[in-house]
Amino acid sequence: MLPFLRKVFGGPPSPQPVDDAFARLNELAPLRSTELEGHDERSFVCREAILNRAERIAGYEFLLHQGVQDRLSGKDPVLRRAYDDALIRNLATVQVDALLGFRLAFVGISSQSFDNPQLSRLPCENTLLMIDARDEGGVDFAGLRQRVESARQRGFRIGYHQPAGEPDKEIIALCDVVRISTPGFSGLEIAEWVRQVRRLDTPAPLLLIAADIESSDDLHVCFQAGFDYFHGPFVSCRDNWHPPRGTIDRSHIMRVLSQLRRGDENAILAESVRQDAVITYKLLRYINSPANGLSKEITTIDQALLLLGRERFYRWLSLLLFDVQNAGYIERLLTEQALVRASFMERMGLRLQQKNLLPDQLFLTGLFSLLDKLLNREMPEILSSVAMPPAVCDALMDGSGPLAPLLNLSIACESGQPEDLAHWAKACRVDVDSVNQESMAALQWSAEISRITD
Repeated sequence: MLPFLRKVFGGPPSPQPVDDAFARLNELAPLRSTELEGHDERSFVCREAILNRAERIAGYEFLLHQGVQDRLSGKDPVLRRAYDDALIRNLATVQVDALLGFRLAFVGISSQSFDNPQLSRLPCENTLLMIDARDEGGVDFAGLRQRVESARQRGFRIGYHQPAGEPDKEIIALCDVVRISTPGFSGLEIAEWVRQVRRLDTPAPLLLIAADIESSDDLHVCFQAGFDYFHGPFVSCRDNWHPPRGTIDRSHIMRVLSQLRRGDENAILAESVRQDAVITYKLLRYINSPANGLSKEITTIDQALLLLGRERFYRWLSLLLFDVQNAGYIERLLTEQALVRASFMERMGLRLQQKNLLPDQLFLTGLFSLLDKLLNREMPEILSSVAMPPAVCDALMDGSGPLAPLLNLSIACESGQPEDLAHWAKACRVDVDSVNQESMAALQWSAEISRITD
């Protein structure tokens, strides 16, 4: 298999041991502390997408789940630093620079943690250290300014989570990015807040994040107000779903997928592919891309199928279902979310090495788990038009069978609900470090795919 194909479609690398993300936490805040007792789920790292004005994913906010964040409000600075250390170490266990690529990492920590040595393992040019106002109450601004300048000299950009109310001009003047939680403002207040901040005398133009946006209507208000980035549950609200605008004949793709699962010969498959000009063009363009490093151009579908192999061709064709032209933010988010689920489930299956957890079936389960939302069709209708393995159908139709627990775990990683994460991790018999590592690796893989296909 060609290096590029191995890189994109090959199985994930063998699991590597990771540092104990909470070794430092145990040193600073022993588990006998009532703040920590009974909260083993605290180490799960969650991610939330942040969009730009072009409706593309600009980056991710990485944080420990919200329950932990809430419990930290107003707590002892040593405890806060311990949790900051855990978050930073979890991010440092993966090649986060490769994970991010051209995207940004928004990392919310106390300014007291700006001297954490593990920050040197993060790509400073892509990382925004987001100061939470709850951690800076009564702060010595001279000391804060010194810490901010030190972090900026190391290449980091600085953000500030501004609470509701008047802009905190003294802190904002130190920052590159300012974030507000929009539910704390009315529409008119949001527009006025933006005008006030834009008038501030800052070294460089500020970037503004509208956070916790709840609906598409709220998104429109924030967009019109002039925010640069957008974050919140609006990205997955059902009223935003709409039929995709694309040129791919998905019914034809599903027919070819059914032929593959039925075991039809390559000659029959090649003839089916040739019946669709768009699929033929995309397959030949892909196989002959410079990244593949072929010494001789592939000119026939038969050659392309032989080179890819049946399982890899099935995977490539399945990914093509998510190729949406002129996609809006819903299509892009659903596509990336499905890719992350697919890769995460496959990787976790390889870790577990159980006979009933076949990597390709796990991949397909994650990939197809959001196809009903992307296509605006019912899952039974989709599955009836393509021959899928029974275990995949069981997991997608009614959440049963051997693949369902890993699907539920992948969904729990998105929601960040501590009870769900702990429950499904236990059900799958995997530890926290494995979940964090494979979740980040899956995110890295999906970002790579998105760059290739965008």
